[in-house]
Amino acid sequence: MKTASKLVAAGAASVVLAAVAVPSGTATAGPDRSAQVSASKASKASKGAVTPRDPLARRFVRGVSLEEITEHQIALQRIASLNDDTREVFSPGYQESLEYVVSTLRDAGLRVRVDRFNYPVWEESRPPVLNQVSPTPKAYVPGDAEDDDQPTVDFIAMANSPTVELTNAPVFPVGGILDPPTGGSTSGCAAADYAGVAGKVALVQRGTCAFVDKWELAQAAGATGVIIYNEGNTPERQNPIFVDNQPDTPATIAAVISSYTVGNELLQAYEAGQNPTVDLKVYGTFTDRFLPQVIAETRGGDPDHVVVVGAHLDSVPAGPGINDDGSGVATLLAQAEELAEGRHRLRNKIRFAFWGAEENGLVGSVYYALNLSDREVDRIDVMLDYDMLASANYVRFVYDGDGNAAPDNPAGPEGSGKVEQVHDDWFRSRGLTSERTPFDGRSDYVGFTLRGIPAGGVFAGAEGVKTPEQAAEYGGAAGSWYDPCYHQLCDNLSTVLTGVPPLDAEGLAPEGDAAAKRAAQRAMAGRALTGLDEMSDAASYAVYYFGASKDPFGTRGHRPDKAQGKAQSRAETGHSYPWRGHHRNRR
Repeated sequence: MKTASKLVAAGAASVVLAAVAVPSGTATAGPDRSAQVSASKASKASKGAVTPRDPLARRFVRGVSLEEITEHQIALQRIASLNDDTREVFSPGYQESLEYVVSTLRDAGLRVRVDRFNYPVWEESRPPVLNQVSPTPKAYVPGDAEDDDQPTVDFIAMANSPTVELTNAPVFPVGGILDPPTGGSTSGCAAADYAGVAGKVALVQRGTCAFVDKWELAQAAGATGVIIYNEGNTPERQNPIFVDNQPDTPATIAAVISSYTVGNELLQAYEAGQNPTVDLKVYGTFTDRFLPQVIAETRGGDPDHVVVVGAHLDSVPAGPGINDDGSGVATLLAQAEELAEGRHRLRNKIRFAFWGAEENGLVGSVYYALNLSDREVDRIDVMLDYDMLASANYVRFVYDGDGNAAPDNPAGPEGSGKVEQVHDDWFRSRGLTSERTPFDGRSDYVGFTLRGIPAGGVFAGAEGVKTPEQAAEYGGAAGSWYDPCYHQLCDNLSTVLTGVPPLDAEGLAPEGDAAAKRAAQRAMAGRALTGLDEMSDAASYAVYYFGASKDPFGTRGHRPDKAQGKAQSRAETGHSYPWRGHHRNRR
């Protein structure tokens, strides 16, 4: 898709926005009728429990209009279009996005500061080494990120590997290897696969689970290093690749990704009883680097009862990120502007956070949360996370705070079930259904849940595939991704405003022919704005609920106990915290 087709001028965008109808029954901008609410009724609402029928809550939701949200998305697109179509954290587009957010919030009258977070940079001080010592001495050719998926090299160190030197180390193939390779290998995906690997270099076949999971399991089993070799079942799975993942537990063993040929040589030597050994050496170092993100607070509200509302400001390098997460950023800006007008006297303080380096592994938000003092943690009642609200093939997902929607869903900290309920209450009040999505570690709530802070939010979907049942309930196209443009160039203003991804979008009917792709386009037309309208309304209601309620969790102590979260020390910073961004699922 050419750059010219992506640049939508503000005037043209307004025409498109007006032309895309929002279905009846959905909250939209309109005349402010809240002035008609009597003083006695307003007083009663402020003293009682906040519900979706509360006229003051509905007044706030109406004030955060779809038009205002999209105006901010237009500004973010303009910034990206002038900066190589990206707002990734190391780009001028990110810095200009940050400046736009700061100026918007300051103009509105909020207290704004540019916060700094540490993003340690991993680099190799020397090329890595992988040599077969026995039974056949052989030096394998090293590569780096520039050699990703190239046949000219034999192996590449995984990013974030520490400096480790192993000499004449025994190689041990773990369980689950498919030889010959047929696809779908589960090698190294379960702890039981690593029986017997202690004190040896684990040899693992690429397959169905994430590279970083294999690394973590090998380390936990006592391996001295890990060689993950490409699966070998197709021409596309032959060469070494570069993988940028970080284990949750800080890495103490080195990991490399090799070609199928290298891995198979070592496997066959082991199967022949030749007990292969290798030299494995990786020279990885971390250098501190501090990057900016934005924290802003309302001037009013109880500073001992803070509601943190977050969205990430960066995009991936491949695109402008107008849904991921320009939709969350724009919604927060519109909420902040509405609060700053002074028409809503909230009991609690609202802290808006625009995180950096989420796409690199939640770096900014986790650094922020894990560096909070225990006293600061005690002041935070809840964290609300809004990441991707305008997916073209959306579903109304609510984070499963109490973990009861599926047997394997983890529960959030105490109080997270209430956060789930608050969002769902809004949808039900509008006659809308919703579904649960687990706390899977893929967004900026992670650092806060690690500190024991209740959290939750809504999510319109990313690279998951919409089912026929979901298409019947929500509209859109079954068989396509929830966001067909997820992490691509087409995550732009045009896709959000029209709801129509381009035919070359990766997630548009990926198993279908050209006719199926066009049918999917027609099914999605206009739905990105519909979803944004519905999801931003639920988000705004939750902000009002937790901001206005005297006892939002219905507990005598005003909020859940966060003592368990205090176990996370402020010393847990730098590259020792979990980097679990969207890219974690690469396998």
